[in-house]
Amino acid sequence: MAHARPTPPRQPRHSLRIRWQPADFHLRDQADEVIRRSVRELGLEAVLSDVRVHVDLSNRDDHAYIEWNTHDHRAARLSFAVGNFVTRERRRAWTRTWGRRAGPPPIAPRQFSRRSFAEACLHELFHLKDDHDSGVDLTGAPPAEREALNELWNVWIDGRLNRRGLPAMTRGERRRVYARTLAGSSNFRARGERIFQALWNADHLGPRELRAYLAELRRSKTAARPRHG
Repeated sequence: MAHARPTPPRQPRHSLRIRWQPADFHLRDQADEVIRRSVRELGLEAVLSDVRVHVDLSNRDDHAYIEWNTHDHRAARLSFAVGNFVTRERRRAWTRTWGRRAGPPPIAPRQFSRRSFAEACLHELFHLKDDHDSGVDLTGAPPAEREALNELWNVWIDGRLNRRGLPAMTRGERRRVYARTLAGSSNFRARGERIFQALWNADHLGPRELRAYLAELRRSKTAARPRHG
């Protein structure tokens, strides 16, 4: 008589807790789905278990940032300007129709842009993933270097997202932000484009490489040129 094989025990499903501020944000159900999908896409399901989301209703731009404990990646705080929930075209329209009015512009559920919000979610969550996988974070960076290092990191993140066909800034958009942030570096004209291309196409980097790229951009031409006696 054949015996049935014992059924292996079920593995507990990962549960991601998402809490919103304001708690009654009317797009939260649609946005929740995007956050969960972004976590799965980046392979963070077994890492991240608690996300607090803050929506800045007074900011119509697309600013976003993430905060986490570098020693414990299970929890993160995501902050989004309300402009992240709509398309670029609608944000531009707001400047014409809502520019001088007080309070946040109204967003109907049908105006919610999954792609725009996914672009912000994936980018910010990639910062946490890089810290978890490669120890990349800016907590120990001098304040004078933090913005520049963060932009180098942004280029690396958006390059990988683009290669995977995921929502992200285009190469041209990212290059413009990169130039605005780093054009004042002493060696930018000579090395800026080469470093941008290297970051955009890189698969594996760490904090040491990012700092080396920044040092190369800021190295003075006279210091870099060998002297002949």
